[in-house]
Amino acid sequence: MPAVPDKLSIINSELALTGNNLVNVEEDGSDEWIVTSAAYDSAVGSVLEAHSWDFDTKIATLNRLGPSPDTEYDDAFAKPAGCLHLIWVRLNNFSVDYKIIGNQICLSSSGLPVTAKYVADDETQPWPQLFIDAIRCLVRAGIYRGLHEDPATADREEEKAALAIQQARTRVDQEQPKRALFNSRAAMSRRVRRPFVGSPQGWSGTGVPD
Repeated sequence: MPAVPDKLSIINSELALTGNNLVNVEEDGSDEWIVTSAAYDSAVGSVLEAHSWDFDTKIATLNRLGPSPDTEYDDAFAKPAGCLHLIWVRLNNFSVDYKIIGNQICLSSSGLPVTAKYVADDETQPWPQLFIDAIRCLVRAGIYRGLHEDPATADREEEKAALAIQQARTRVDQEQPKRALFNSRAAMSRRVRRPFVGSPQGWSGTGVPD
């Protein structure tokens, strides 16, 4: 399987293929980054939830960075290292409302600890090719929709992503061992209609001669 690509390399690859300026560093404030970063984050979340990719999940305590850049929230916390997709965020074991801004998780916290469950990006395990294909298609769709204002082409790229996910489902299903049929006599008797056999003449219903 291919090596694990990072977010910036996928974004720049798709920007180049669609004739756009490349992004030198993350969070540079450019239109290219704003559109593609949002498309990438949305793509990873939707593709992960669309199929079982066997990525590991972890739970970690978040580190507070300081005040939230969004005034609707109080504090900003750092995303866990290697976080591919957030599943939930909790404060004192209770679910809380949060917002992701860049690599920060913003929420209104009134105490600690703040924990998060997330899909871990293990760099030692390459991503499946169809997973990468779906992510690229959805990032490309975001570029056509957000930068080129070309919804028709964006729709076609989203269809390609859906096809990649469907192919992944089929491939995984084919790799699973087939379940052996349970051929017990009891099961067979439930599937086969048998003629009624009465007791021989002169025998009672107990199976004992009269």
